[in-house]
Amino acid sequence: MRTRLMCAAGAFSLLLVAGCGAGAADDGQIRTAAVVSSRAQEVYDEIQALPPAEQRAKAVQLASEEGELTVYTSLTDNVADAVSKAFEKQFPHIKVSMFRGNSETILQRILQESQARKLGADAVESDFLEMSSLDSQKALARYTGPGQALVAPSSRFPDWTADRFNVFLPAWNTDLVKTADVPRSWEALADARYKGRITLEPTDSDWYANVTHYWLTHGKTRAQVDDLWRRIVANSHVTKGHTTIMALLGAGQTPLDSMNYTYITEQARLKGAPVAYRLPDGTNPLPAFPRPNGVGMLRGAQHPAAAWLFYDWMLHEGQKVLVGLHMTPSTKVPGDTSLQGIHLVPFDVKELTDPTTDWDKKYDQQLRGVASAQGGN
Repeated sequence: MRTRLMCAAGAFSLLLVAGCGAGAADDGQIRTAAVVSSRAQEVYDEIQALPPAEQRAKAVQLASEEGELTVYTSLTDNVADAVSKAFEKQFPHIKVSMFRGNSETILQRILQESQARKLGADAVESDFLEMSSLDSQKALARYTGPGQALVAPSSRFPDWTADRFNVFLPAWNTDLVKTADVPRSWEALADARYKGRITLEPTDSDWYANVTHYWLTHGKTRAQVDDLWRRIVANSHVTKGHTTIMALLGAGQTPLDSMNYTYITEQARLKGAPVAYRLPDGTNPLPAFPRPNGVGMLRGAQHPAAAWLFYDWMLHEGQKVLVGLHMTPSTKVPGDTSLQGIHLVPFDVKELTDPTTDWDKKYDQQLRGVASAQGGN
């Protein structure tokens, strides 16, 4: 995980892509590390200089004149499609183009387009690490609109805001795992009864980091933690992609996912798959880690008013769309039951952005030699 952040920083540090007045200093030093448009900033400033109650109307006016919006997102296909359709229904004069990929692909695409001086995205909606990377490289413009007040301070980052949470919990096939055998702690995944039955996802280093840090701060020694991970890995095989491992789980080809996002499990369950992440009483005793994923508007946006409007909409009306898809919103939404019966503990933002720790590398080392299967995104 830290590797991805460092690679992104290194790539951005080589870039100077200027637009509409932003450029290099006379001495040849890099002034900015990302695509910048003074016109885009002027639009953002024009909207946000107004009283909060007037900002949305101005954004709608300007965005309707632009007529287009391009969003890069790591939302799953069905969620991205629902978000796009709901936005276009509310704002029919704005045509939305969504590029969907995993979070690493989204970041890499922005890097490549920046290098080619052809940034295609106006707004981005992606995972914590990639949003943090774009933020640290000054690729995102600051939003100060009324949506900020709806979100807890811990979910506000310098130039992006959490609009949803991916909640980490195990998932199991209810036909293959009896209620008595459901893991009731993260430590339980190390039990010999799960030998050969657990699926690990090879990019889940943020889950690995959070569980490790939780254990170390709740009474376990480093030796005990290392032993638990050795035993968990010995019980497991590896498959790439959270939607892929859920498809295998639902089809009965695997019995237990070490971790999946609760909304993916819930969506599969509602479609009839025999899967669960809660016990029959509707609870789950494990500490669940809610990873903030969020929305940002790019400093080099070609359609900045539409980018601002999308950002604001995702913190308002978009929250209801997410709840309708059984996702966990970042604001309080009537009817949201995504966290009911779940024991939440804080997602460790500080640990994951610590420059001295490379959780990607540590997790990769844990998984060396583990049998793998072909997976998807």
